[in-house]
Amino acid sequence: MTKPGNLKLGLRGIHHLAISVPSLVVAKKFYLETLGFTLADEISFGPDQQSDQVLGLKDARCSSILVNAGNIFLEIFEFDSTATLRQDDRPLSEYGYTHFALDVENIQQAFDYLEEAGVNWHHNPVDTGDGYWMAYGRDPFGNVIEIQQLADGSAYSLNQLNGVIL
Repeated sequence: MTKPGNLKLGLRGIHHLAISVPSLVVAKKFYLETLGFTLADEISFGPDQQSDQVLGLKDARCSSILVNAGNIFLEIFEFDSTATLRQDDRPLSEYGYTHFALDVENIQQAFDYLEEAGVNWHHNPVDTGDGYWMAYGRDPFGNVIEIQQLADGSAYSLNQLNGVIL
């Protein structure tokens, strides 16, 4: 199978899509129980300086789940914030699409390449622990994208998706 994407970027595929919802309790019931997706991770963060920088929000509190949807992960956020720093005046915490994540082999190489291509980054790559590096930025239209580099063997690496062999 041919890998998609640009060799300079080191793209391995789209890892996850993310949405914002008003209730993780309701989201868990629908995505885990009704649709049968499996829970891969669950976290809460903020408010803190790093979260503000990454999300482009001020004093945001957030809880999220990452679910395995079989061929892609879906990240579901519940925000407690009304503040926005987004250039398009639509808060990242607004319900619906928030960003998509590109899984890359070398985050610094991908970051530099995309910066040269015009991506406006919220921050430099961040080591969040356990071999997980990430950076959030904006495409030319102001849409939020994420690049990430995961340690081999991570519970939420692309090779954990059904039918995917990397």
